[in-house]
Amino acid sequence: MKLSTFLLLILSVSLWLSGSTLWAQEADEGQVSPPPAPAEGESPEPVIAEELLDYEDYTVKAYSITVFGGQFSGARYLENQALGPRTVITEGADFILGYDGNVLAKDPDYFTGAHKEIEAGPAFGARIGIYISDNFHLDVLGTFATGEAVTTMLETEVPRDFTNAQRVEVDRDSNYKMIKGGLALMYDAEPATFFGIVPRLGFGLGGLINRYSELSDVTGLYLEGNFGLNYELFDNFLVGGQLDVTTFAYDVEELGYSNMVNYTTVSFGLTWLIDVIPDEVRAARLAAQND
Repeated sequence: MKLSTFLLLILSVSLWLSGSTLWAQEADEGQVSPPPAPAEGESPEPVIAEELLDYEDYTVKAYSITVFGGQFSGARYLENQALGPRTVITEGADFILGYDGNVLAKDPDYFTGAHKEIEAGPAFGARIGIYISDNFHLDVLGTFATGEAVTTMLETEVPRDFTNAQRVEVDRDSNYKMIKGGLALMYDAEPATFFGIVPRLGFGLGGLINRYSELSDVTGLYLEGNFGLNYELFDNFLVGGQLDVTTFAYDVEELGYSNMVNYTTVSFGLTWLIDVIPDEVRAARLAAQND
């Protein structure tokens, strides 16, 4: 199964689950069908008032919609060491792939120590949160970032003498893009609130795509840690910042295996909370907590 299909499946299932839950709650809150009319000569059945649902009866307590923008760190995913004066190179073992799909033609006597990295760039995205309690919520998220992929090497004028070599750029792809989507379980740590600022902790998983101009996409499954701070501007509208650290295995063709790579995203955004608990139910719960 392609990664793009996998991400689409995750998003579809999450939206279906949240929609099903909301429809079920609306059905529970709907009007009860009127009782049948009494037969001639019979007394009508007494009308019993519909019992109000308790707070615990609501599977979903609220929804949240967050839009954000920030900075994507990029990362180095290839870091070859410089060749020594007596290092023996087997044929084909020193190849470095260019971003056009061709091998870079660099003489190993004068070029060595290839580094490949993604430079930092802007990032933006959105999150849809499903609150399963006042503090815990499951977020469906998507992030899009752009940057530039760069290859540098050590260059020397003396064959195999890299003691005073200079690092130079040998290749660049200016159209790199990172696309990430997945799920995150988040906790709003209201007990740790200070000056109205609420810390937020969480972790997530999903899939990401490293997209280049001409090279094939490099995909992977990721694990992610999240830390954020949020402040309520006014009722149900929050402003906040968040740090996301994403770890995944990057398949490096020059090595023939994968390197573990970390991407960091720092973002700031606005959140709109949509409360689905009726006011009277929430008021009754607050009264019970204060007793």
